[in-house]
Amino acid sequence: MNESSLMVCKALLGRLPPEMEQRLIGLFSPKQAETLLKMPPPAPLGKEALQWDLLSHLHYSWLAPYLRTLAPGDIRLFFAALSSTQAKGLEKALGLPNDLPKLTKVARRSIRALLLQQVIHEEERVPLPFLPESPLNQLLTLTPSTLKKLIHYLGLHDLSFEMRQIIATKTLKQIFATLPEKQGEYLKTLLLHREPLIYERLFLEKWDGSKAQLQGLIEERGLHRLAHALYFCHPDLSWYFTHRIDMHLATKLLKYDDRPTHSRAQEILFNQIQKNLERLQTKGSS
Repeated sequence: MNESSLMVCKALLGRLPPEMEQRLIGLFSPKQAETLLKMPPPAPLGKEALQWDLLSHLHYSWLAPYLRTLAPGDIRLFFAALSSTQAKGLEKALGLPNDLPKLTKVARRSIRALLLQQVIHEEERVPLPFLPESPLNQLLTLTPSTLKKLIHYLGLHDLSFEMRQIIATKTLKQIFATLPEKQGEYLKTLLLHREPLIYERLFLEKWDGSKAQLQGLIEERGLHRLAHALYFCHPDLSWYFTHRIDMHLATKLLKYDDRPTHSRAQEILFNQIQKNLERLQTKGSS
């Protein structure tokens, strides 16, 4: 029995009375029982978690490479089996009109199974409801647009450090004028404190003064922070997260999957992520 299967077993066993749980663990081999006992506790299982659907979780960009290999008529069949958000995103990405056929339940189920297989490639993963408990599990409940906002807010932490090195008032004003209002407000609060975790210094030297490039630089810094936070979580959480966001963003994030060197990186990053999630949820920051 592999690790993924054992993790699912641990989650299910944990729902039983302790006496029954111990009797069932005794049915495993000594090595498997030892592995089970050493595994971190799983996240609490709710009814809604057990109804979670992986294909609906995926960002549509992960489906586009396979669909591009098909004829237009066949592509529309696949569109019809997806959620409206996924179908609309793929229609725009692939340049196809919105005239979808109606599918039978059997056809829809078969097409969805085929599409999912193109992404997971026979790889075994711990089902999301059975992942070990982690503060970052909540990221998987957010929409791709909210996750992108979170990435940008994390990147502002690096920008706040960079701005402390800038003397020219004109440049400082130019940065604030280029940022969206809510990002600018958050940046002002960050400038009141010294950033405890620095990643890339002098990255603003690459800025050409445009809004698009500044957002790109902030995004890159935010992805670096998020990648290092995910380093401290189960590898399958990272897989689920990267497949929740645009493939282009995920590719950038995966460049930074090395071990963080700062001794307090986990504490600092988890705290920054939590505070930004609270900010996004209460203020609807854009």
